[in-house]
Amino acid sequence: MRKNQYLRGFSVSPGHSHVQKLILMELLAVKRQLATYLELREQLEAENVLLRDAEYVKSHVGISTETLYRLQRDGYICIAKRERNKRYYRDVDVERLRKSYRGL
Repeated sequence: MRKNQYLRGFSVSPGHSHVQKLILMELLAVKRQLATYLELREQLEAENVLLRDAEYVKSHVGISTETLYRLQRDGYICIAKRERNKRYYRDVDVERLRKSYRGL
């Protein structure tokens, strides 16, 4: 798989300084996000998935644009596809976000 090539080669060892450890930990987090994104892309290519645009997500969940950006940045929802300057999200992710955000 493609994602495995991005996940090799980095580890935190006792010989690193505190700043180096923080940078490596942040890099590992970014690599995990990349692996999640690549896995999501493979799923989208393999099957027909219902996608929703950002306007639908905001109205369905009941949040603002800034809140959607924050939730996206914090990893609560992942962009499934970008096309013509629009962001699309999987419908199952939108429902999961709505239930967790509204406590349903």
